[in-house]
Amino acid sequence: MNRARALPVVAAMFLGAGSPAGAAEPDALRAAFPEADRFDARDVILTDEMASRLEKLARARVRERMVTFYVAHKGEGIVGYAAVHSHVVRTKRETFLLAFEPDGRIRRITVLSFLEPPEYLPPDRWLEQLRGKGTGDRLAVGDDLPPITGATLTARGLAEQARWLLQALLLMREEKEKR
Repeated sequence: MNRARALPVVAAMFLGAGSPAGAAEPDALRAAFPEADRFDARDVILTDEMASRLEKLARARVRERMVTFYVAHKGEGIVGYAAVHSHVVRTKRETFLLAFEPDGRIRRITVLSFLEPPEYLPPDRWLEQLRGKGTGDRLAVGDDLPPITGATLTARGLAEQARWLLQALLLMREEKEKR
């Protein structure tokens, strides 16, 4: 990925869009799921009990009470899920797309906007280590993810966000099966 070119374009789209969904779908979602022919958005509104459960399972703070998952379809089948999420790394925001396989394992993480200095951004090869990880993985920097000199806060933040989003996806899928 050419970050020097892609980040300002995507950042401008997010700043100009009313919601991340509109900006993410044409580019990041299609890049994550090139085989998909449509995307549906599903909002998950977390009660305090649900958020508490997610925090315990993910070993991470859940600050938001709503998360939108995008369901990627090809025909009648599901080819994956994604969430666009923002969080503060050190003092500035990072926005990323976390794409999941149909079984819930991580397909890829794409950094869409990174407002911290570029040297704090983890390299693509570090992000690639998250591919295939699921709810059974620890996703902890210094444990199953190596630390990164100069990007420790970013790496920890991405790992923490990935842990709770993995659990939130599982929760969404469980709720859907109950219906």
